[in-house]
Amino acid sequence: MNNFDFDTIDFKVFESWSSKKYTRNCMFKDHQFELLLLCWEEGQETSIHDHDGEDCWVYLLEGEMEEVFYSLEQSNRLKERNSHLISPHQLSFINDKVGIHKLKNASEGKTVSLHLYAKPIEQCRFYCENSEQFIQRKLSYDTFEEFVLDANPN
Repeated sequence: MNNFDFDTIDFKVFESWSSKKYTRNCMFKDHQFELLLLCWEEGQETSIHDHDGEDCWVYLLEGEMEEVFYSLEQSNRLKERNSHLISPHQLSFINDKVGIHKLKNASEGKTVSLHLYAKPIEQCRFYCENSEQFIQRKLSYDTFEEFVLDANPN
């Protein structure tokens, strides 16, 4: 993903926005990977979650995101380990070996991020802060617009 020129792609056709939550917009999916465009309004964030054994690369297209990492204490309570900011054109990687995390829009305005999951992630565990337990949840898309690369642009 670091070597791909994302400036040549118009992602606007894949964007969808909601004032209630960030949106998960699927651009491509097969049995090996899925490519999602996530659209974040100001202040929106994920729950604390794992990745159900899958690898995830996040490439920030616009805006700024904060990635917060957590560790599970023996008492089943989560403790924030550290965090870092992701700026446009930066790549981040996460899987369950790296840990559990949450992402949040850290900019004053909209943020757009590209997420590559290998293999597709059908479900994951979200941490419920009220019950202090992980809850298994099926994942869904807000939109599914198949990305087609034009091999003959002329």
